Amino acid sequence: MSYNNLDTLLAFLREDLEPGQDRIYYAKNIATRTDLDGKEVGYWFARATGVYPQWDSVEFDGLEIERYRPETKATRWRVTRLEDDVRLVADGGVRWLDLSEFQQQVVKAIIEIEQRGGEPYGLGIKELLSERYNEEVNHGRLYPNLDDLVEQGIIEKSELDKRTNAYESTPLARSMVAGEAEHMASLAGLELAEAVADGGERQ
Repeated sequence: MSYNNLDTLLAFLREDLEPGQDRIYYAKNIATRTDLDGKEVGYWFARATGVYPQWDSVEFDGLEIERYRPETKATRWRVTRLEDDVRLVADGGVRWLDLSEFQQQVVKAIIEIEQRGGEPYGLGIKELLSERYNEEVNHGRLYPNLDDLVEQGIIEKSELDKRTNAYESTPLARSMVAGEAEHMASLAGLELAEAVADGGERQ
């Protein structure tokens, strides 16, 4: 089972549901509308609902998953997209402070990989974040937040191949990070160039 396929499943559900909406799904129906295998769709839904105690549960950030009428033989899943799943400001824009701390780190990681000349993709971003947090970053935490950032226009997503997505910072993302760097430098009483020269963290 591929975590990149989990990314595909989450992206499909977010596109198919409006905030506050719920829908009943058969795994095979999702399979016919995506490149996913029906058994794998069922696997990820089961992981999300804790059916497999031997594995850590997977969080579908912004979505609630439950088995629909488990007393019946048919395996169906009710998926609800939470009302507050889209965190935009009133004028339709988004600010750096509107992002969670983890989302801010995701944006910084993507830009850092780009500055190194690499191409940010899920596993590479995950590895960099795991180093930064000094602990393993769960796929179920990373991919929903990547989807949030794509939806808000902060990063862009494209396909490297059928199973791997690449991510790219937008001018909005770079201006956000630049503004945060200037703010942190001003708090320290330094010019931005001085902060970097002194070995300060690139924000």
